[in-house]
Amino acid sequence: MQLFNALTDKVTHKLNKKIIAVIMAGGEGSRMKRDYKTEKPLLKIKGKRLIEYVIEALSKSPCFYKIVVCVSQNAINTMKFLQDYNYNLDPPLEIIEGYGNGYSNDLSFIIENFFEYIIFMVSADLPLLSEIDIMNILSKCDFKATCYSIIFDKKIVDEICIKPSVVFEYRKRNYCYSGITIFNLKKRKRKNNFNLISERYLIMNRIGIAVNVNEKKDLLVARNLSKIKI
Repeated sequence: MQLFNALTDKVTHKLNKKIIAVIMAGGEGSRMKRDYKTEKPLLKIKGKRLIEYVIEALSKSPCFYKIVVCVSQNAINTMKFLQDYNYNLDPPLEIIEGYGNGYSNDLSFIIENFFEYIIFMVSADLPLLSEIDIMNILSKCDFKATCYSIIFDKKIVDEICIKPSVVFEYRKRNYCYSGITIFNLKKRKRKNNFNLISERYLIMNRIGIAVNVNEKKDLLVARNLSKIKI
């Protein structure tokens, strides 16, 4: 608790602009559809849906002005679930419908609609994410940067036998994207001028941000790890 309070104080001191959390939950989940009929955000670990874990981690982090979930026509059942789930939160979730035709298009939609905020964007398939992970990220970010992508060393997922979607070299090591990105676009003169977005990296080697559930084997790994206190 002392660590969490210290992280909260550090983040609050750094912020000069409201920050919102945006959960991306409108993708097709095509790889998971090979094995499950259920939409990916609604798959369960220990009786709780993947997206519930992400919502709970965000709601326990006191720095967010509000939590937004971006769904689409690809995720009708997820949208219905969230509409019923809303009563558990105060303030309630804000549910918006993106284009549903690719991550980059939905990203543009989010940025255009929430330009005035710092945006903490996170995938709905990070069930091991915790409020401590979130506060660690926020405490280490330079909010003057336009875009921070949270990455982790590939060896983390190698050790737990998860094959990452994207691997790239950075500082002579192999890294993976976590599915978490922070945008602060107030310095841009025009909200639709995406050429001015310059990506920076923040390395966070924590299991909670490394386990993206994209395939059946990833879900099995997440279920096993959820039994261990991390």
